[in-house]
Amino acid sequence: MTCNPNWDEIRRELLPGQTPQDRPDLVVRVFHAKLQELKHRLTKQDILGKVRAYVYVVEFQKRGLPHAHFLLIMQRKYKLTCPEQYDLLISAEIPSNKYPELRKMVIKHMMHGPCGSLNPNCPCTKGRKSCKNHYPRPFSDTTLQGKDSYPIYRRRDDDRKEKVRGCELDNRWVVPYNPYLLRLFNCHINVEACGSIKAVKYLFKYIYKGHDRASVVMRDASKEYDDVDEIKQYRDARWVTPPEALWRIYGFELSQISPPMMQLQLHLPNMHMVAFHERQMVERVVNRPGVDRSMLTAYFEANSLHEEARGILYRDFPEWYTWQSGKGKVWQRRKRDTGGQVGRIVSAHPAEGERYYLRVLLNHVTGATSYEDLRTVDGVTLPTFREAAERRGLLESDNTLDECLTERALFQMPSALRRLFATILVYCEPSDVAVLWQKHKDSMSEDYQHRSQNKTHVEQMVLIDIRNMLQSMGKDINTFPLPPIINAYDDAIGTVREVYEEESIQPTAGDVALKDSLNEEQRAAYDKIMSAVDTDQGGLFFVDGPGGTGKTYLYRVLLATLRNQGKIAVATARSGVAASIMPGGRTAHSRFKIPLTIDDGAVCSFTKQSGTAELLRKAALIIWDEASMTKRQVVEALDNSMRDIMGRPALPFGGKTIVFGGDFRQVLPVVRKGSRAQVVASSLRMSYLWESMSHIKLVSNMRAKNDPWFAEFLLRVGGGTEDTNSDGDIRLPDDVCVPYSGSDNDLDNLIDFAFPNLNENMSDSTYITSRAILSTRNDWVDMINVKMIDRFQGEHMVYHSFDSATDDPHNYYPPEFLNTLTPNGLPPHVLKLKIGCPIILLRNIDPANGLCNGTRLVVRGFQRNSIDAEIVLGQHVGKRIFLPRIPLCPSDEEMFPFQFKRKQFPVRLSFAMTVNKAQGQTIPNVGVYLPEPVFSHGQLYVALSRATARSNIKILVIPAVDGRKKSRKGVKKNPTVDCGTYTKNIVYKEVLTN
Repeated sequence: MTCNPNWDEIRRELLPGQTPQDRPDLVVRVFHAKLQELKHRLTKQDILGKVRAYVYVVEFQKRGLPHAHFLLIMQRKYKLTCPEQYDLLISAEIPSNKYPELRKMVIKHMMHGPCGSLNPNCPCTKGRKSCKNHYPRPFSDTTLQGKDSYPIYRRRDDDRKEKVRGCELDNRWVVPYNPYLLRLFNCHINVEACGSIKAVKYLFKYIYKGHDRASVVMRDASKEYDDVDEIKQYRDARWVTPPEALWRIYGFELSQISPPMMQLQLHLPNMHMVAFHERQMVERVVNRPGVDRSMLTAYFEANSLHEEARGILYRDFPEWYTWQSGKGKVWQRRKRDTGGQVGRIVSAHPAEGERYYLRVLLNHVTGATSYEDLRTVDGVTLPTFREAAERRGLLESDNTLDECLTERALFQMPSALRRLFATILVYCEPSDVAVLWQKHKDSMSEDYQHRSQNKTHVEQMVLIDIRNMLQSMGKDINTFPLPPIINAYDDAIGTVREVYEEESIQPTAGDVALKDSLNEEQRAAYDKIMSAVDTDQGGLFFVDGPGGTGKTYLYRVLLATLRNQGKIAVATARSGVAASIMPGGRTAHSRFKIPLTIDDGAVCSFTKQSGTAELLRKAALIIWDEASMTKRQVVEALDNSMRDIMGRPALPFGGKTIVFGGDFRQVLPVVRKGSRAQVVASSLRMSYLWESMSHIKLVSNMRAKNDPWFAEFLLRVGGGTEDTNSDGDIRLPDDVCVPYSGSDNDLDNLIDFAFPNLNENMSDSTYITSRAILSTRNDWVDMINVKMIDRFQGEHMVYHSFDSATDDPHNYYPPEFLNTLTPNGLPPHVLKLKIGCPIILLRNIDPANGLCNGTRLVVRGFQRNSIDAEIVLGQHVGKRIFLPRIPLCPSDEEMFPFQFKRKQFPVRLSFAMTVNKAQGQTIPNVGVYLPEPVFSHGQLYVALSRATARSNIKILVIPAVDGRKKSRKGVKKNPTVDCGTYTKNIVYKEVLTN
């Protein structure tokens, strides 16, 4: 917000002949009053939504006018999460003539330039080829989320133009603004959405960049210049304009932050700061009352005196206690719960050693009563803070991987140990592979030692086994410093691993016999696809059908038939869960080597000479399930690669027979902060391949035969044809809704429905994995999982991740900040597990053996450095696997201004999961938690259709607050009792097939 010198409040107070520049006192006081009004409107009246925290800084332009930078951190409910929400608050267009006053203000205050070719002498262009602020901006019919995390605001080419400073300017020159604020304050007031940490970091740097400075030299003109003392004459001066001087004279705040911050002292024993006058006697200083006390030692004392303090971290203490520096240096309990202050422990660099490790402990350990207590772990007082932090699992020790293998060697079979060793090689970045091999090769070879006394033979068998495991993970053993494999011992020499694996898949008699039980629709689809395969004419098919119509059943028959004939059939799906249901199934990304970040025209990462290329050339059929939620660019990348490897560039997929499957009623491809147009444009329906596909429909719902009304209801929800009320919301069946009362018991009731008699059935993996609670956002899922693991009885283990910003040598991003981040696809910093609890895998570790992103497991055991789990669904059910901590990085879409790395076990609890993660799964018993309405196409349909019957699903919808008819608690009366439960249903009808 910039001061407008022509405000009426300034103009009417000027004396005849005066200009605003002559009255800096007036300018300053009026701007200060306007600034306070802006703060009141933003933080008290919540005109842009409820504000969680804010910071503002006042600066002064070189010509003297003040301006302020405001950064608002909104409450989660009011955060802008998609381009459609940006449009509600921000405009970057010239208003129509319908709003003449607003249009006049936009032209006067919010038009940039002209600059660039229209005015090369403009300050933002001078000395450059183009404007440093990137004006004119491009036209855009809709607001989009830019790739650099900054929004591309809607600027339509609507022929609205105005003459500004001699040039005709259109919407491309408009600086983003909020119409209400602009109309209210009548000045330049730029409003932008900060979509990432990167943008927020830039703003903090900008608002705290400091004052303008000037180098000044003063000389006496009456003296000769022969004797000049340049050092004495030089002055490093502040540039202070009259408005800034008066701002300071009046005592106005130059900056403000809310809630207030408190800096918490950090020091080693007896090394706290003591302040004294330089002439004071040392004895008097040392004997002064309270000289041996500090914030930290007083925190230890408070923990020993007050039981309620022992559950509060040092950094959170200012929220509940006030620091009484002049009253004996003690922490005093706050009399009122006012939110208090936000505490921040002063920073420490890892190079500071023990002081840094003390800080790590204070950020994680509650209730310490002394330094010694902080160093005590499991009853043993350790000599250093570093050792205490390592023992608590807060620091990564130098021999973590060695300990991981040693732990498992005590309990597990050698074959499992070999797989763990291979996993460590691929994912854990071991620094000395040769040492690990030498130390653990005997443990990994115990089973082979019983078969042969020849040490060379035993070693070769272990190496070949590890080689095969590495190949299934996509790696070559020759890239690791291990002993070479001798050809005389290698039976697989000369074979292509990918082809060998597929040819080794033998269909069961049960799968082969499934062909006889196909229904009429499935049989027609089967015959059509097999005709294309048998005649080798190729073709593209899309099998479209809602959940329960037997798409997976059809895939299993096709796979079994072709494999029974000795042909290769490749089965893939977008998610690991859907892939695990099909024999030999793999995720499309792992099977086709699809890059994580992909654009139009991309290709897959395999080469023409690779094993993957050979497999695809030999394949008679490729099945790709869940194609409706796969980005079209991913499918097109495989098309581009297959045209190349098949040598038939004119034919889609080089003439292969490809069967795609899916349901466009379900969730579409995820486009981070994408608009509706961007999401639709990324779907397979918008691909150039769509018209080349033969479309097959399955409509008979085998899963819902016992409840045809509910099946029809689901189809109406998925198709967007269910009746709506005046707000556009649909009514949910009363018998599937948990009555809402506004108390915490509502969620408990939902949990009790989904997980009845939890602790009596906690050892039953079928019970645990046949039920889940679904929600739309990760933070709600995490909240429910934390609630569930606390309910779940049994031995537990807490694992802390090791987080780092790999390109941050200055420690700008302290560990406690990195610990708060949980990007999509990464495990949390604190992972609490119990024996028998359900977890879900977050990475493709070994897809060929069932370890895909989305695989559901149950914890069977744990050590400090490893987890023992069992696969409980899919083709590999019952298989035991062992997981180490692995380094994980978020996708590029997170747009962090640093390279974030988290070393943690690649799993999450799965009592609850997101709707998107549940897509493709059949979950017999489902609870759905909707504290806010769904926000994306297909989410409500997917949530409702996971269950096998209407009697097995319950939904808790928390209604929005009605500002006009609030009860005493500020919520609507129970909507289930009064008028039914209504909720939003989002459907993009333009992607639904005819």
